Amino acid sequence: MSAYTLADICGAPYTGGRICFSPDGGCILAPVGNRITVYDLQTSKSTTLSSQTRSDIAIVSYHPTLPLAILIDCHGYGYILNLLRDRILHRLQFKSSSTVATAKNKASILPANESQRLVRDAAFSPDARFFAVAVGRKLCIWRAPEEHLSWRMTLHRELTGHMDAISSIDWSSDSRFICTASADMTVRLWSVNPIEGFVPCAFVDHRRSVKGAFFSRDMGRIFAVSKEGVIIVWKAADEGSPENANAAKPIGRNKARARKASAEGGAEAAATSGAAVDIATAVWVKETQAYCNQAKNTVVSRVSFNKNTNLVVIGFTGGLFGLYKFPTLDSIYTLRIGNELPVVDSVDVSTDGDWLGLACSETGTIVVWEWKSETFVMKQQGHHSGVRCVAFSTGGGDAIKLGGVVDKELRTDVDQNYSGNNLGLGSRYVVATGGFDGKVKLWDSNSGLCFVTFDEHTASVEAVCFTPQANAVITASLDGTVRAFDLLRYRNFRTLTASRVQFISVACDSSGSIVCAGSRGDANSVFIWSLQSGKLLDELHGHSSAVTSVAFHPSLAFSGFLVSASWDKFINVWNIYGRADKGGATEPLLNSSSVVAIAFDPRDNNILAAAVLCGNILFWDLDNSEQIGSIDGLRDLQTGRDPTEFFAANNSRGVRGHKGDLQAGLNRNQHFNSIAYASSGRMLIAGSRNSAHVCVYNTESYSLLYSLTLTRNRSFTGINRELNSRYMTEYGSSLQEWDLSDDEEVAEGAAERRRIQSHYALPGVQQGELSRKSRRFHVWCVSCAPDGRQFAAATSHGLYVYSVDAYIKTPNYVNEVLKSVGSFQPQLLTKNVTTGNVLSALEAGEYSRAFVLALALNDFNTLLRCYESVPIGSIGQVVASVAPEFVCVCLNFIRAVLSPDSPCGTVHLQWHLLWLEEIFSIHMHTLGGLDGSGGAKSIAPVGQMDMRTMLLLLLRQLRQTKATVSGVLSSNAHTVGYLASLAGRNID
Repeated sequence: MSAYTLADICGAPYTGGRICFSPDGGCILAPVGNRITVYDLQTSKSTTLSSQTRSDIAIVSYHPTLPLAILIDCHGYGYILNLLRDRILHRLQFKSSSTVATAKNKASILPANESQRLVRDAAFSPDARFFAVAVGRKLCIWRAPEEHLSWRMTLHRELTGHMDAISSIDWSSDSRFICTASADMTVRLWSVNPIEGFVPCAFVDHRRSVKGAFFSRDMGRIFAVSKEGVIIVWKAADEGSPENANAAKPIGRNKARARKASAEGGAEAAATSGAAVDIATAVWVKETQAYCNQAKNTVVSRVSFNKNTNLVVIGFTGGLFGLYKFPTLDSIYTLRIGNELPVVDSVDVSTDGDWLGLACSETGTIVVWEWKSETFVMKQQGHHSGVRCVAFSTGGGDAIKLGGVVDKELRTDVDQNYSGNNLGLGSRYVVATGGFDGKVKLWDSNSGLCFVTFDEHTASVEAVCFTPQANAVITASLDGTVRAFDLLRYRNFRTLTASRVQFISVACDSSGSIVCAGSRGDANSVFIWSLQSGKLLDELHGHSSAVTSVAFHPSLAFSGFLVSASWDKFINVWNIYGRADKGGATEPLLNSSSVVAIAFDPRDNNILAAAVLCGNILFWDLDNSEQIGSIDGLRDLQTGRDPTEFFAANNSRGVRGHKGDLQAGLNRNQHFNSIAYASSGRMLIAGSRNSAHVCVYNTESYSLLYSLTLTRNRSFTGINRELNSRYMTEYGSSLQEWDLSDDEEVAEGAAERRRIQSHYALPGVQQGELSRKSRRFHVWCVSCAPDGRQFAAATSHGLYVYSVDAYIKTPNYVNEVLKSVGSFQPQLLTKNVTTGNVLSALEAGEYSRAFVLALALNDFNTLLRCYESVPIGSIGQVVASVAPEFVCVCLNFIRAVLSPDSPCGTVHLQWHLLWLEEIFSIHMHTLGGLDGSGGAKSIAPVGQMDMRTMLLLLLRQLRQTKATVSGVLSSNAHTVGYLASLAGRNID
């Protein structure tokens, strides 16, 4: 089992679907591919849940009273998600025979990224008893999931009548009626349960497809907004009132049923609904009609309505959104928020009506806007074409503090609420990413939010690194420049250039004054600059092909030693400070194939790892210039197939005749394009551009520890290893290559934008604005944090951050819940190690036995109960009874509860210090004798953490706590002294 779990997906582009606020309005849920990202607007944090759907999420519906959410993907599969534990409780299919792509097909004949959406809207009833789903032209009403049914849903009723797909659903306040809007230009009114005398009616005043229809809070009115921007309001009136003389009435048998209902059941229905006019017996009259008066060539894309504040939000395809007051339909204002929202694909209003949620799939932007003050609450935007490179800062949380001393006028694109983040449970680092769009973004690894963006580059950013002091970030780009950005003032303070070349790799030495970059183009050289003066110091010749990677030796004893790797199969070792004495000679290391990436072992053992094009990872001993080991990673890549590929994933035509060949069936066209060492040096993280898996290897045994699957989203191509051959045509091409859909797109203007992009696309361009839109999932770069507790993978669809200390931010119900299985996993399981035995020993006063059993079980809640139940005089006795194998487990637990800002921290500071004092006094000889593995060989190290990292994290938590407490005491020292002097006097 892997110790790393998904912590967040930073910079993941919003790909479409509906965003929604939580019932309390403190969080907003946004679909990111086949996962859900929860943005906490109060603490400015984001968390991506690890639960996945089959394909891209189209609908997110929050339960009104329970911590549940129902997710529906674009292929009609539904998922009931527990937000507290991040677990899927139930799966079901929403089938429809009125659409082309049914659930029976298991995959649409359309392209994977342009499949027809089965479900276009879904909503819970206000009383949380029912769940309505618009499946094609059919309205399905399900009973909401309940605990006694194991959180399953049962079908209550199916209603048909629309001639085209339903686009909107809205419930009445009493949960008895539903109004639906459809592309057939009608609005229909339904009842949840059959009501005698009630006849479902249709409103047919619109001339274009209707985007949304809603009830008023008192259920006396229904209004609808059409695609062309026409708003029509209908008012309910009694049958005998004079204002409905021109209203349509039931005819034939429906007329007799209506009269019978008005005479017998009208009073009972009116008492149940509580409305001035009962919907069951009322007739609807057109009250008023208004126009949005939007810009030319723009149509309505999304509509949202808040019943509590009567606020209507309408989004348009031109990037505008308008606010209107119901029922007067007065326009509050119409606004465009910059260029980040060229199209408004989803809108939502918070419960109190103060915040607006806006999203655009074209730019991947999510905005929370406070409309009264016209200010941003949150604005997040990922890289347009994916993340190309990533690097962690070396200074930890100190690098983030640099931005706190800067004048506000010098800060650009900085989150205003960023300063409220605390260190919390995990380590905090600045993460720098470079994208194909030429932008460089800085992220907080704890909050998952971007706080600054640099856009000086004009081409793709190929490599990024930090200075050792973590006060600057250095980037290399295909525009022929290497730029240095100051993390104090957030500006580009140095631009390094050379001849007509493109830079694809960059590195900085241990002093932070020398920068080198590898190039391709006219000269395949390594260029060296002085960061202080910006002067080009030297150009190193020796490669005959592009220099794919450069790295300085991490040891101070080998300061100035530079290693460069190239496609010419050579790794060159340079001594940039001693080249004059050696006559410029290098030490070339010949590899079996082109070298793609290199990484130094951080243990100062002079070992270099190199990923080569044949799929292997080679380990070189630079002292003796010999290869000491290798990893064959072809079997671990598990690459998938693209529908456009005309050959199988392997290069073997059959298994006959290859029974004894161990290499049969392997895809020899794959390789690792990025590798990174963990801080302990015992693990190597490797990623491949054509695989959705990240492999973690043991560098001592050269074996695979575990493989992490980043995504299982079937909307991406290249995920499945086997394709369905029924989509192959007689000409050898796949039907999935062509857009065979003649239906209207769910997102307004999506088809037109796709045609424009295809028109300007150039042959051979795979990334950027001049390429065809591709949903192939690529892993471009991997990087590990300095403490080894986090690593990040830069992919074509966001930055995947994995951490040992991952936790879930659960809105509205509890604070935070740990989801890391590596930090608190059982260490020793026997028939006596049970929760019942721990509690029995605790009740009997056997504190030593209870605490040792709790350490072996390593359950956080059980361990916390035993930890706080031990009397203060028995702490030394309990600590002395702890075996040496469980000392690291005990320290890991105290580290988790030491900080009150962490998800599981407590405020008992003195209690924690007493335990630490006893542990270091009694077990110091044990801690000093450990070799870094964190315990005996028979016991698994907690979260793959070595003793050095454990002690550093403890020291960091103690220093932070000391700074917090000392700051409070120093500012109140005189007040405390005065109160103490008063307490010593006998005052009457």
